[in-house]
Amino acid sequence: MFDFIDRRNTHAIKLEKYRDQPLMPMWVADMDLATAPCVSKALQSRMEHQVYGYTHPWPSLNQSVVNWCQQEYDWSIEADWIVWLPGVVPSFNLAIQAFAKGGRVITQEPNYPPLRAAAKLRGCTPVALPVTFNGATWQWDWQQLEQELAHPECHLIITCNPMNPHGTVLSPADMARLGALCEQYQVVLCSDEIHCDLRLDASSVHTPAGLVDTLAARSLTLMAASKTFNVAGLGCSFAIIPDNALRQHFRHCGHDLVPHPNFLGYFAAEAAFTQGRPWLSDLLGHLRGNQHRVAEVINGLSGLRYRPQAATFLAWIESDFGPGEALRYFNEAGIMPSDGKDFGDPCSVRLNFGTDRATLEQALTQLSDYWRQNRPEVS
Repeated sequence: MFDFIDRRNTHAIKLEKYRDQPLMPMWVADMDLATAPCVSKALQSRMEHQVYGYTHPWPSLNQSVVNWCQQEYDWSIEADWIVWLPGVVPSFNLAIQAFAKGGRVITQEPNYPPLRAAAKLRGCTPVALPVTFNGATWQWDWQQLEQELAHPECHLIITCNPMNPHGTVLSPADMARLGALCEQYQVVLCSDEIHCDLRLDASSVHTPAGLVDTLAARSLTLMAASKTFNVAGLGCSFAIIPDNALRQHFRHCGHDLVPHPNFLGYFAAEAAFTQGRPWLSDLLGHLRGNQHRVAEVINGLSGLRYRPQAATFLAWIESDFGPGEALRYFNEAGIMPSDGKDFGDPCSVRLNFGTDRATLEQALTQLSDYWRQNRPEVS
């Protein structure tokens, strides 16, 4: 089912950026896998009608999100809580404009580049909250978090849950604790949960921000079908905002500034959320096998370390090498992961394993052969 898809001549960013270099592109966070057949069918059906005009959300589309949240997260939401947007990145940038008041914005570190850059781009002060490995998962320092939340100029925290690049899913207890702190210090939480459906550990529980009682009146939960069903290029996501005042202010700040989603993204989302669960179950099995294989190979190479987490198709690979050296070794092996420097850690790389098994095996074989032949040494 999850076989090789030739993406050449499709103008895919993943391939185009390094098209003149002999590198396997395993960096940007989209998958090299065909979307669910139900999604392809829905898009083909809509494209047969040759008028592609302005399109707004419709009741059954909103209901598909309501049903998905209930089914997947036992979260009962109302349709009017949903705000459709062209992507998660513009969504959290808009949240900064709406709620940060020009002050301090807390984000995890390491984190993916657009989230790291957003506060400064919007004229605010970025506050990095370091995330470290505690022996099982990646976690921040709660005492430091509370100190930052208590700062009089802090009005917004943006989390990434599951974490990108680490893949850690915050526990229900973590979310409850975070909610209590946000309530205590009157801070709004914008929670990027775009990878939440991609939980490879079946025992893991994802708790949407808006499901937490203390966060219902002060949170925006950002979700999409884009990562889960590999339709990121369709430019469609949504925020779930239970509090009416918060929601209306967010809408007002984006009015005639943030464009509507691509209309095809609406059709993809509805098909995915109403018919795509069986395909998703198969995808998770495929990605689980890929993750296991990446860990098996990477942890057998001196100087590299991969600690698999509960979610995403992204492997955060740490190294004992100097800044930029791990990336150079991967490149010399013919592989292009994401540069850890862009995430806040120049000694690491992020490898996308959302691909077919044969391509993954080729990449891992090239890497193993390179290590065997060159024996990179720790600086």
